[in-house]
Amino acid sequence: MKSSFKLGRILGIEIGIHVSWLIIFALLSWSLAVAYYPAIDENISPLTAWVLGITSCLLLFGSVLAHELGHSIVAIRHGIPVKSITLFIFGGVSNLTKEPDNPGAEFRMAISGPAVSIILALVFWAFEAAFSALDATLASGVFLYLAQINAMLAIFNLIPGFPLDGGRVLRAIIWNASNSIKKATRIAARVGLGFAYLLIFGGIAIAFLGIGISGLWLALIGWFMATAAQGSYQQTVISEILSAVNVSRVMRREFKTIDPDKTLYQTLHEYILPLNQRALPVFENGQLTGLISLSDIKKIPTDKLGQTFVRQVMTPLEKLQTVAPEENLSSVVNTLQSKDINQLPVLSDGKLVGIISRTSLIEYLQMRQEMETKQPDVKQ
Repeated sequence: MKSSFKLGRILGIEIGIHVSWLIIFALLSWSLAVAYYPAIDENISPLTAWVLGITSCLLLFGSVLAHELGHSIVAIRHGIPVKSITLFIFGGVSNLTKEPDNPGAEFRMAISGPAVSIILALVFWAFEAAFSALDATLASGVFLYLAQINAMLAIFNLIPGFPLDGGRVLRAIIWNASNSIKKATRIAARVGLGFAYLLIFGGIAIAFLGIGISGLWLALIGWFMATAAQGSYQQTVISEILSAVNVSRVMRREFKTIDPDKTLYQTLHEYILPLNQRALPVFENGQLTGLISLSDIKKIPTDKLGQTFVRQVMTPLEKLQTVAPEENLSSVVNTLQSKDINQLPVLSDGKLVGIISRTSLIEYLQMRQEMETKQPDVKQ
């Protein structure tokens, strides 16, 4: 989701559009303007057709956004912060800072999106019926399109294949029955892969039959589903691994500290780059007073580094996010993601005992992967 731009915030949630969404916006607007609306009214002017096409796509954008907001609002009510919502070529995705803690929360979060789409479909059908009664053909056509697309959005998302909403509902049911999120995710992901391969091979078959580009589109959606299902299962496995490991096992115990009266130029060229340490605890009179990171330094123009001091840009102690050595790594990941930071000071009884970073977590997971790779048996 890196190639996206922000639109603003709704309920504190950052709303963005991935550049891929612009492709589908252009294609749908063109399709509606040159085919859909002229079929409804053959006397429609090109300008009117394009205005209606673009308006319909904007309302579709609003519908997909409402679908994602349905998930997000329920997530927030269950104590799961939502960092952002991004719309992209296949729909939308809500960036949750953590997974639900129980199957009930998972079920309610998953079902809320399709429920919103069904409600919208019924509302748009009511408007379509009202305008049809008034013989307002074009207006009726707009609402018929929106009703149909929202109904399709709800039905497609209810397919019981992870990571679609229906797959998450399936995972919640299995999770509740088995009391194992790992097992539930594995089964739901396999079902999702089955549907994904069905879309891929079915789409390729349709494409070879020469029915049109719809087959390639189905295959592309199937590929996306397969990739997302595999990634979601791997994420669950990683989360389970991290939840069983304490911070003290992974944190960096040896680190350099810095005086707040050092310049940023000194900080960068005498500490961060030579030591390969992205963040430095700031100590004054033997007491931790803050943290200076590479991200903080990057905000300052290069020609100002020699005149800017650490104390001017560091994050002071009272604003620092910290973690205790006995906490598990899963909570660390949640904090890093929700606060969009790269490292956390580790405090025990108010004293700094280590630093844990994204890099530390990645290195630990790589080590675990190497250790768990099956080795050939050695016979004595």
